[in-house]
Formats: sequence, C-alpha cells, structure tokens
Amino acid sequence: MRIAINGNRHQEGHLEDIDRLVSTLLRRGDTVVMSDRLLSYLEGAIGGRFAIGIEACPLARPPHADLAISIGGDGAFLKTAGWVAEGGEPIAGINTGHLGYLAAFSFDRPGEIEDVLLEGSFHIERRAVMKIEIEGRQGHEGRLFALNEAAFTRADNASMASITVRLNGADPLTYLGDGLIVSTPTGSTAYNLSVGGPILEPSLPGWVISPIAAHSLAVRPLVVSDAGTIDIDVESRARTFRLTVDGHGLSLPVGQRLRISKAPYTIGIAYAPGHSFTGTLCSKLGLAH
Repeated sequence: MRIAINGNRHQEGHLEDIDRLVSTLLRRGDTVVMSDRLLSYLEGAIGGRFAIGIEACPLARPPHADLAISIGGDGAFLKTAGWVAEGGEPIAGINTGHLGYLAAFSFDRPGEIEDVLLEGSFHIERRAVMKIEIEGRQGHEGRLFALNEAAFTRADNASMASITVRLNGADPLTYLGDGLIVSTPTGSTAYNLSVGGPILEPSLPGWVISPIAAHSLAVRPLVVSDAGTIDIDVESRARTFRLTVDGHGLSLPVGQRLRISKAPYTIGIAYAPGHSFTGTLCSKLGLAH
C-alpha cells in the first residue's frame, strides 16, 4: 500500500510512537509518503536515519495514496483533508492533540492501530465537503473547500458586519453582528457549536447557518439543505472582512460576493468497527451515556 502521513510539528511526546509506526509500515513493504514539513521536523527530532525510505511531498501536491494518516488534533486532520482533497483517500486520524474530535485512533491504544488500521479492517464514513467560490477570482484562488466550516467575520476593531444571505436566489436574510458561520454536519461540533449552533448527525444533507454575536436576540441558527446555493454578501464600515475556511484565513474587501455549494467530492474518515456517532459525542464532548 501507499500510505500518506501528515501531522503537526508538536509531537515531542510521541516521537517513539511515530518512529515505530513508520518502521512497521516500511518493514511490511508499504510505500510511505510524508508531508515535507513533517518529515523535516521528524528528521531533526529523531535523527537523519528516520527519513531513509520515505518520500517527501508538499501539501500543495496530492500524495496519490491508498490511505492517509493524520497525526495530531483536528487542525492537522483538516490540513490532511485538504491535502488528499479529490483523491478520495480515506483519512485515519491518530490523536496527539487536545480534543481530536475527528481522530478515531490513539497511540494509547497501539493494538487498535496495528489490528484495525494497518490491517485494513476499519470502516469508512463519507463526509460532505463545502465549496466556497469567491466572485471574480479564478482557479485555486477563487475556490476554497471546507470539511468543517466557512466563517465570515468583521475586521479587527471594526463596527459590526451586515451579512446578506440568499438561499437559492430567494429573498435575502440579513444578519447584523460580529459575523456568520456556515457549517457542514462534520463541522457542527466545532466553531458552530461554540456559538450555540445545533449538532447535526454527520450523514444529514444540510448546512448550518449560525450568527456570531447577533445584534438581535431573535436571530437563531438555521439548518438548510446542501442541495442548493448560498450567496453571501458582507457589508461593514470597514474596508475589509475576514473569511476563515477550516482555520485558513484571508482578508477580503467589503462588498465581495461569495457562493457556497456542495463540493463534487467527499472526504472519507476511517473508524474502528463499533464506532458510533453518539459514542463519539460521549467520549469527546462529555455527554453522558
């Protein structure tokens, strides 16, 4: 198998675990391709011998693997999802971060990694991906993709934003406040949850629109179908606003129009047999059984 590995560069407590995992893969005859930044970090932390037999690949180039492994927290997982993108490779998350909601495996359970992950007995859940198009921009600069969410927020120290939302070209909805989040079902447990949005079961075909610090208490999160389009227009006294897509932020001019729709591909997440959505809610978010 060809296995792609990405992760954050804060693995001081798991260097031996990572070394053991990669050694096992190479010993089995698997091809290991690793994001170049992670490989450089691990080579410096473990030693030059670590990089022998490993193919380096930048995150800007698809790894074309059979399986992708993310080592870290949810941030690392989202970057890995962007790495594999339309390639369709399932992603197995090994949590070395704080919460790791998207990561189903842990170095604390090495038997599960060996018996389930490396032996291929995991099952795959396909998750919808959101496409964000920036009007007037072409190619990669004009199309962004989110497994979790897109957040539209006012510029620092600016007055509140006025965000107009049109669902499938219908009458507009206007949100006044600090901003707005449009979340996938996968991302409903992330930023969306922190502003009071609902948790969606991952297979639901919908998005959540959640205001951030809304000017009116009457404004509440809205669940809409993912089959159509959502047009976004941001106005403010400031010249710019902030668009953040799965943790990646950029500044855009006020008046810039954007369109959200469902991406033409999905992301597969690898889980151990017996995994359930409610089980994850209990273990990761502390909801009682």
